[in-house]
Amino acid sequence: MRNKIMRVVVAATALTTLLGVGSTAEAGTNDLGPCNYDLCLYEHDDFEGGMTLGVDFGIGPKCHNMHEFDNKASSMKNTSKKRVLFYDRANCAGASGYAAKPRSEDKDLTNNGFDNKTSSIKGISQ
Repeated sequence: MRNKIMRVVVAATALTTLLGVGSTAEAGTNDLGPCNYDLCLYEHDDFEGGMTLGVDFGIGPKCHNMHEFDNKASSMKNTSKKRVLFYDRANCAGASGYAAKPRSEDKDLTNNGFDNKTSSIKGISQ
């Protein structure tokens, strides 16, 4: 009986590690391909479907609304030195549901629960 319990605990720990746990997802750091903006958002996974939006943050934490690209981002590249917060409401309202580390990319926002949900973004200093 003790061995069965230990196997369940080990399996649950491994599953938690693979899936990740937390209320705010965060992108990992990878090899960034061409993106001539601080942040590039793409309509489809794997940076496909054409870039839907390119944003340069400038100075200070300014909110950027998606406008015609609202709820269309499925992958992203953050080439900036800023952490980027993604919001599912306009004007960076409410809590952010996703954060991209500086110099990171995410080829599938589905795995972080933020596919086709981005309505506004904000680049903040670390």
